[in-house]
Amino acid sequence: MTVQLAGASPAQDDDLAGRPTLKVLHVSDVHVDDDRYGPDALDAVVKVALVEDVDLVIIAGDLFDHARVKAPSIARVIGALSRLRQPTLVIPGNHDCVDETSIYQRVDLSEAGEHIVFVGDPKGDEVIFDDLGLAVWARGIEEHSPANRPLDGYTPSDPSRWRIVVVHGHYVPAGRVSPYSSLIREEEIAALECDYVALGHWHRYVEIDANGVLASYCGSPSEGPDPSVNLVSFVAGQPVRIERRPLAAELGVASC
Repeated sequence: MTVQLAGASPAQDDDLAGRPTLKVLHVSDVHVDDDRYGPDALDAVVKVALVEDVDLVIIAGDLFDHARVKAPSIARVIGALSRLRQPTLVIPGNHDCVDETSIYQRVDLSEAGEHIVFVGDPKGDEVIFDDLGLAVWARGIEEHSPANRPLDGYTPSDPSRWRIVVVHGHYVPAGRVSPYSSLIREEEIAALECDYVALGHWHRYVEIDANGVLASYCGSPSEGPDPSVNLVSFVAGQPVRIERRPLAAELGVASC
């Protein structure tokens, strides 16, 4: 299924220089619970999105820490997301997967506004942001198991658009064997026809160049000694650029 947001369709031609300049905020693993850290981290993310005037916010899984999050914390999430002015794409991760006990059985993120796009189909969906000249293929987690392959089902979109892939799982370098679940292999990333892969699951910053395809874990804004998010810039004719944006000021903590 393809979800199209309102906007003028970009020209369908081979002139990639016509792609618009974009700034994307890549976030993952907020892990909202009933303590203050997850909700505070989400508030900090929203502040950065507004101050930096990004074009799109991506939350690459584990917005919630588990399915038992209570109503006050859920209301705070909806309130925070409602303050965003830009389109915001969210996928489920291994902590908030879309199984029969999922928190998303009782939480409708669209209550925050029409700008929220929740991609819950475990087979993946393509979302077209026409006025951004952007196609995002996103796939969340239904079952976090060794059989789950997050990149299965990806089909490259129109190359006249920017193309971003959003998945949640465990990265495995080429030639390595891993016993973990939801594996994302370097060879799979290298074979993708896209401009950037926004990864979730690891709580530390990792940048991957797989045969010229740029992928990154942005880390967690609510855990670790130096919480941060990724500001990802897309400029026609230039390599995609990642800038780590610390959240220490917004969270009121000392930066390492």
